Amino acid sequence: MKEGKTFEKKVLVALENSPYSKNILNYICDLFAGQRKIGFHLVGVVPCHVSELSRDWLTQEELLSSVDKATHKRYVEYKHFLADKKNDLVADGFEESQISAGVLLSKSGKVGDILYEAHGGHYDALIIGKKDLSRLEKMIVGSFSTEVLKRNWGLPTWIVSGSASSRKVLVPVDCSPHTLNAVDHLAFMLKDNPHAEITLFHSCSLLAREHIKPREAFYDKWGKDWCDKHLKGEEDGHFHFHASEQILIDAGFPMERIFRLETQKGIEPGQQIVHHIRRDGYGTIVMGRRGKDVKKGIFRGVSDRVLANVKNVAICILG
Repeated sequence: MKEGKTFEKKVLVALENSPYSKNILNYICDLFAGQRKIGFHLVGVVPCHVSELSRDWLTQEELLSSVDKATHKRYVEYKHFLADKKNDLVADGFEESQISAGVLLSKSGKVGDILYEAHGGHYDALIIGKKDLSRLEKMIVGSFSTEVLKRNWGLPTWIVSGSASSRKVLVPVDCSPHTLNAVDHLAFMLKDNPHAEITLFHSCSLLAREHIKPREAFYDKWGKDWCDKHLKGEEDGHFHFHASEQILIDAGFPMERIFRLETQKGIEPGQQIVHHIRRDGYGTIVMGRRGKDVKKGIFRGVSDRVLANVKNVAICILG
C-alpha cells in the first residue's frame, strides 16, 4: 500500500502470470470498484534456488542479488506483469493509492510464502484463483487452492474459480459460531457495496448436521445483550436466519437486499448448495468451516465438496 495510506480493509491478492489472473481481477472489479475504504496488494511468487541456510536469514533484497540470471529475469518480468495489472485496476475505477504490488522470491514454496505474507501483513482476506486441473494433474502436482485451504486457518480465503460475474451471494447458515463468523466477515467486506444481494440458505436435508451451541458460547464475541436478543427464533421457525440477518443489518447492509432460502430436498447440504449455485446464478458463496480438529463425515466437509464441484463462482471460506 502507499506509504502512510490506511484502509478499513486490506486484501492480499495472489496472482500468477497466466490467463487465470484475469478472472480474479474481473471479480475484484465487479465487487469492489468505486469503494474507497479497501486496499489491495497484488503479489506474485518466483521460485529461486538457494541453499536452505540462506533462505532462513537472507532478506528479499539479498536473495535477489544472489540468484542466477534466469531467476532475476523472471523476477523482472513478474514486476512488469503486476504493474500492468495494477494499471488495469486503476483504469477500472480504483484509486492508485488503493493498489500496491510486489514480487516475492520463494523461501518456503509458493503456498508457504503466500500464507506467510498474508498472516504477517495483517490482511483481512486472501484472494487466490483456482485452476481447472485434470484428475491426473491433481494426483501429480496437487491443487494450489486446496493446499492453501489445508494450511490456512483463521484468515478468510476467497477462491475465484472461472468467471464469477454475478453480484448475488449465497451464504449457508445454521446459527453455529463458524457460520456466524462467516456472515460477520461478509458484512465487513460488502457493507459498502451498493449492488450485492445476499441470500441466507439453510438446509434441512437428511444428512445436514445441527451445530447449535448454548447461547453462552457466543458471549465473548457478540456480547450477552446482543446474544440474548438475537439468538432466538425457535418459536417462529426463523432461528437459523435471524442472527445472521442482524449481523448484516448492524454492519449497514440494507434489509431489502437480504433474502432467505430454506430447503428439505436432497440428501446432503453440499449437493443442495451446488444445485442452487448452478440454477440461480450466484457469483459468490461464503461458508464457515468447522475447526480442523472436528471430525468430518464420510463425504468430507461441505466446503470441500462444494469447492470440488463448482465453476464460475468465487468461494469464500472462513475458519
